[in-house]
Amino acid sequence: MDRISGYSQVSEIIPFDYSQPFLLFPVRHHSPVCSWQLIRVIKEYQPDVILIEGPENANDMIGVLTDERTKLPAAFYYYYKDRKKLISDEAEDYKCYYPFIYASPEYNALKTAAAMGIEARFIDLPYSEILITTAVNKGLRSNKDKHSYTDDSRLIYSKFCKKLCEKTDLRTFEEFWEKYFEIEGLRLSVQDFVQQMYTYCIITRNDETEDDLAADGTLARENHMALRIKEALKDNKKVLAVTGGFHSLGLYELLKSDNIQKEKLHKLSQKDEGCFPVAYSYEAADALSGYASGIQRPYFYDCVMNKLIHCDDPAGVYSDTVLDLLIGTVRACDKHDIPVSMADASAAQSMMSGLAALRGCHECGLYELEDAITSSFIKGEKTISSALPIDLMHKLATGDKTGHIGDINHVPPLIADFEEQCKRFRLKIKTVTPNKTEVSLFTTANGMELSGFFHRMVFLGTDFAQRTKGPDLHRRKDRSRVREEWVYKKVPATDVALIDHTADGFTIEEACRTCASRTLRHEKHCDVAAHILVDCFQMGLELSDDDKACAENILNSDGDFFSVGRGLRHFITLMELQQLYNTEFSAAENCAKRCMTRIITALPDMASVKDDHIAECAAIMYAMQKAVTDGFREYRHDYENALLSLCCKSDKDPFVYGTALGILYAFDPHRRKLAEQAMSSYLKGDRNVQIQGAEFLHGLFNAARDIIMTDDSFSRMTDTLICGLDYDDFIEILPSMKLAFSCFTPYEIQQTATAVAKLYDADSAELLTEKPINERLYSFGGKVDKEIVKLLSEEEKP
Repeated sequence: MDRISGYSQVSEIIPFDYSQPFLLFPVRHHSPVCSWQLIRVIKEYQPDVILIEGPENANDMIGVLTDERTKLPAAFYYYYKDRKKLISDEAEDYKCYYPFIYASPEYNALKTAAAMGIEARFIDLPYSEILITTAVNKGLRSNKDKHSYTDDSRLIYSKFCKKLCEKTDLRTFEEFWEKYFEIEGLRLSVQDFVQQMYTYCIITRNDETEDDLAADGTLARENHMALRIKEALKDNKKVLAVTGGFHSLGLYELLKSDNIQKEKLHKLSQKDEGCFPVAYSYEAADALSGYASGIQRPYFYDCVMNKLIHCDDPAGVYSDTVLDLLIGTVRACDKHDIPVSMADASAAQSMMSGLAALRGCHECGLYELEDAITSSFIKGEKTISSALPIDLMHKLATGDKTGHIGDINHVPPLIADFEEQCKRFRLKIKTVTPNKTEVSLFTTANGMELSGFFHRMVFLGTDFAQRTKGPDLHRRKDRSRVREEWVYKKVPATDVALIDHTADGFTIEEACRTCASRTLRHEKHCDVAAHILVDCFQMGLELSDDDKACAENILNSDGDFFSVGRGLRHFITLMELQQLYNTEFSAAENCAKRCMTRIITALPDMASVKDDHIAECAAIMYAMQKAVTDGFREYRHDYENALLSLCCKSDKDPFVYGTALGILYAFDPHRRKLAEQAMSSYLKGDRNVQIQGAEFLHGLFNAARDIIMTDDSFSRMTDTLICGLDYDDFIEILPSMKLAFSCFTPYEIQQTATAVAKLYDADSAELLTEKPINERLYSFGGKVDKEIVKLLSEEEKP
């Protein structure tokens, strides 16, 4: 507290006087009371220029944002490609949003300035410079999926805020802010409100160290903004600077001491950084569903702002807006068949008014409404289902609308390319219902191109198209189909996803290529890399030499047998389809060969594979069998030796063992004796070993069904196995035996029945057609037979 200890009041540190050549107006982003008070300041102060916190490389876009045709929510989308490695050697791409709703003070400053003919511009560092001056995992370089420039987290999560909430018996910062700033702030003069904001923000800032402020780029940004304010003071008599309240003290001290450092910004091309105005949504602006540093329930506060702009007296604005929300919630409950009577609604209105009076609030706010609905609408215990009225109120207060950019000349490049592609393929994107189209892959000139476009949109996660029929190359299903059926519809998420990928390229093809390359660079598993290559094949993208080298490096470093095996199956699929698709995909063959070598080397160690990987191990062995039989004959000798080595292992899983011997028999029928000897060993073992014989047969028959057809040896051994077990053991092996014979064709089943019938001099037709005996009845008959034999034995005794 050294910085503020010399003042009788904290607010005295920063004066706010209309006679000054410059004013610092502190705001919380998206706050209606800050916007309302700011508009009053602009009209009373009459500044020559208004300087606003925001990356200055968006100044050319201000006119688009304030255009009458633009509907909020909207945002500026910033991107930066670190090709020059100014941030790190990773040369990554960065992006963030600067969102605006009607309650945003920055938007109201721009809009009011435009109406009064006052120059307005942004004064913060360009987005790229902010990133360059920010330490790793800090600020806009933190580990978040999405970043927002309007980050109020320091004001929200400070130690000072936590103590205030405890002192005032309020549950959250949002409840504290609404009571003491939003509602109470409408009753204060401009000077009193600004001084209250100064007080809160200065004490909050006092918890931060200089190192913290430097690490997240705050000091560098404040130095740049102070420099721009100082430049404006040279040419203007009155300058109004609108910034986040957290920066007010830093800016004032820099301007007062004139300790502003000279700086030199990096020169970057438009390909490396840029800004676009984009449509945004209330859901994305909401702190609970979009960015954690935003404001909660943004549509509610937009409604408050709308009433403030169109009223002469702000008194009652919050209570009126809350009442509108209550009525909307009652109507929503009726639509969802939730029983809410007029008496319940009236009780809720009385309850929220009473709570406001009890809590010392001059008007009802969101939190009084939520507590009133909880008390009046929820009958009994509060559960997920009974709390639906609260959820409906929250959805209404959050809002579900998406904005619109009025100036079509500033459409982000990916959206422009998307619309051009849709026009080229004659796709209907302005309908409200889904459209269906059939794509002929090989018979029409643009069939493959249209399929590639749809696959690219899926790859970018746009929710634009979904394939309902056609070949599924990832799962190797329906590969012989020559047509695809797609259902498509443009939704708000389509534009959002395309905007998010603007940093990846200015065309959809370029964005997909960049995303695929980035994934390969960071991937370590062969199967995922192969999955990406299948995606590229479907999208009609040929890999670069660097990407091919990257895929091969992944194969060389991946020590997971199953990952390499899954990758091999993908690569073989690509090789098989190259001719059909008339596409050369050279990476597939090289990667497949590397997979073959890795699998052959590791296969003997799979003899004692864990239970949850047995089926997958067998699938890889089958894939290898098919590969060395068809396109990779040069690997057959090594593969057979690897199988023989597996069979010589002392500790073997019976299913894997049977699979290996079945494949060896398929390669050379003279190896039948190996399988017979193995099965004979299972029959001669103890009970546990005999039970494993069923799993051995399962693996053997799956790999070589005809082994049971050539003579009756395996029929006899199978019969011996079954007859040698008691009832409980038989029930234990029954699932494995059913699976062992499930792979046989109807003809093979008939042949097997004939062989079994010969063993018992029975009619094979009866085995196939006779109605099965009920197990319980058969068991009961056995018990009756035993009792009869026992009774007869007793009668024969003298």
